[in-house]
Amino acid sequence: MKRKTENLVISLLDRLVDHEPVKSQEPVQYRLMGMREIRASVVRDLEHLLNTRQHIFIPPSEYREINNSVYVYGLRDFSSENPKNPFALRKIRQEIEQTISKFEPRLKNAKVHVEPATKGERALSFKITGILVVEPLSEPVAFDTYFDVKRAEYVISK
Repeated sequence: MKRKTENLVISLLDRLVDHEPVKSQEPVQYRLMGMREIRASVVRDLEHLLNTRQHIFIPPSEYREINNSVYVYGLRDFSSENPKNPFALRKIRQEIEQTISKFEPRLKNAKVHVEPATKGERALSFKITGILVVEPLSEPVAFDTYFDVKRAEYVISK
């Protein structure tokens, strides 16, 4: 008998990807995952979210529907911010938390804990924590994340 953690329904995005286009029906292994695979898909989706830049025009707050749509998916460009500036760090942390809350529904109570930059370093490192919820299960998770200056992208350590 399989454990419950091996029969979790995958995300809508993963279900929409056609792994075998010549077949008219997906095999069961592409519709169900274990918690480890779900966690890997969350890491993948978080990296996509963090590495997508928002449109330069942010609509006014009174346009609630567009401000909760894919039009504002991703983060603003923080490349000009100094990771040693406490105000900039607070702004980046809040933006990342709000973005995860809005666009990654499997991660509840997401918090970002910024790690201070060492002397002479302009890199940004932080830990994303929260509760990974995939009905009927939930588990606490933590993802070590950093901004790779050479590749100009956020990376979540696996």
